[in-house]
Amino acid sequence: MSSSTRTTPVLQYTPIDEIPKIHEHLKATYNSGRLRPLEYRKQQLLRLIHLVEDNYARFEETFKVDLGRHTLEVAAAELNNIVTDLMYLHDNFETWAQPQKPGFNLKFWAFNPVIRRVPKGVVLVVGPFNYPLLSTLCFLVTAIATGNACIVKMSELTPNVSSALTELLPRYLDKDLFRIVNGGIPETTAVLQLQWDHIVFTGSPAVARIIAAAAAKHLTPTTLELGGQCPVFCDPKMDMYLTARRLLWSKSLNAGQTCTTVNHIFVPYEAQDALAEAFARVYNEFFPEGPEKAAISTLVTDVAFKRIKGLLEKTKGEVVCGGQWEEGRRFIAPTVLKNVTVDDVVMESELFGPILPIVPIKDFQGAIDWTNSHSHPLAVYAFTDDPKFKEYVFNNTHSGQFVVNDTNIQAAIPTLPFGGVGESGYGMVKGHYIFDTLSHLRATCESPRFVDMVMGWRFPPYTVSRIRATEQDAKVKQAAALKPRVPPLNPGWGSALRSWMPF
Repeated sequence: MSSSTRTTPVLQYTPIDEIPKIHEHLKATYNSGRLRPLEYRKQQLLRLIHLVEDNYARFEETFKVDLGRHTLEVAAAELNNIVTDLMYLHDNFETWAQPQKPGFNLKFWAFNPVIRRVPKGVVLVVGPFNYPLLSTLCFLVTAIATGNACIVKMSELTPNVSSALTELLPRYLDKDLFRIVNGGIPETTAVLQLQWDHIVFTGSPAVARIIAAAAAKHLTPTTLELGGQCPVFCDPKMDMYLTARRLLWSKSLNAGQTCTTVNHIFVPYEAQDALAEAFARVYNEFFPEGPEKAAISTLVTDVAFKRIKGLLEKTKGEVVCGGQWEEGRRFIAPTVLKNVTVDDVVMESELFGPILPIVPIKDFQGAIDWTNSHSHPLAVYAFTDDPKFKEYVFNNTHSGQFVVNDTNIQAAIPTLPFGGVGESGYGMVKGHYIFDTLSHLRATCESPRFVDMVMGWRFPPYTVSRIRATEQDAKVKQAAALKPRVPPLNPGWGSALRSWMPF
């Protein structure tokens, strides 16, 4: 096995005593109103886009060193997606930021109700190692678009990427409003002790609980982007070659270190061999010279490598293809297993690595029951051409997203909400949804003078004699009209018509 090692520059950690000072400085600049004009926000957005555009080659090299990722994968899965998301915000945020009239209400139209999206204040973004730019810059750009100041805590597990962005960000953005903090557990702990106006975290449920507990001390709203055991329900009548091709790509992408990647495949016993044969065929097409010589991402740390290698050593599943490893560069080939049972070691928790178990089943209801007895995944996948099978899986499972005949792709669509449910996270991101997440929807209304002619009944004194004297008063009837009519349990045409009438 290879014993080669990586050389990485030391990531300069932010001094702990400087972190509160940075926070206070950003808060003061935010309070000055510098980011209030939409034009200034748009200028900063465009500068952030150019930060990425101008430094493609540099970022591709840092990803290669930190994660062993091929330049094509970095461009397609990370940098291009960032530019897409940033441009979508750039082109649309001014429209989203405009005051919005809520739906018309006949009883309250005179109050001129309006929703205004205003910034929250200073936002904290805590980024992950697996997509260190995508999962930080896409939140940073939303903070800019919504008028918030922002501090980004980069992952210390990708030191080259973090170092590059730390150096570049102040060259492009207003450093009085947008800063990066680097460090490990002590620095992160110091950051979480401060009061923020919103926290966005991407990572594991274990760390998310720490983030949420720290935020709760200040009643800070949080958005948590996590993961889970994303299952595939494979229709036995499905094209197995197409299925294997798309799922092997999913597991090969970033060495399976993607929150939306497939965790395992449920397929009927009678179709398992056909699926396994399709995987073997696709494997040879993807890696004709063997996976060791292919441009495949590696695991981020020695701990991650040892965990995945340990699972391969303990599993009772049979290797269909893959299984090779090189400890020196933390490489484990994408590995497909078959005849895996639900009580196997690889089914105990989210794999977050390049192992893909095929779990043969007697019926899909049993697989759905097993899935529903565990934490809700970020995504559920169905591979089928049968509309009834698709609806069956959708209606009987619970997840952040539901995708048919592909994986991961939903995270790239800027017009779809992206987020988990339960253990896989909460809060919606992407496009307009993350814009609303990092905005406060401030309700406003104006009461005109003539309203007292209609609502004069609301003023004291509330005396028995006054109530008796005014029981037939027009103002009392007007007050009653503000309360909606409740239809009877078994309405006829007459009562249904009366409940529709405004007064």
